[in-house]
Amino acid sequence: MTSDLETTTDDLYETIRELWQEAQPGMTDNDASGFGQSVVSIQDTAIAERTGLELAAVRDFLDNADGVKFEVGRDGETRTVKALIDL
Repeated sequence: MTSDLETTTDDLYETIRELWQEAQPGMTDNDASGFGQSVVSIQDTAIAERTGLELAAVRDFLDNADGVKFEVGRDGETRTVKALIDL
């Protein structure tokens, strides 16, 4: 694991977007409207594992992207991507 963001913000965004889309049941394109309660959130630990980044760096990115690119949920220190805002 790296201790800082060695990938670009765009690369991290794309990876999170891919993870989120992969997790959505029956999603055939970029449109997840109407999924309602069946939307699957992506854990910060899954993002860190896929990208190889430190968990703290992923959480920092998510905090800054909340409300801009993603809807981010918080439970203590844990962050989850609940929705994509900017498809």
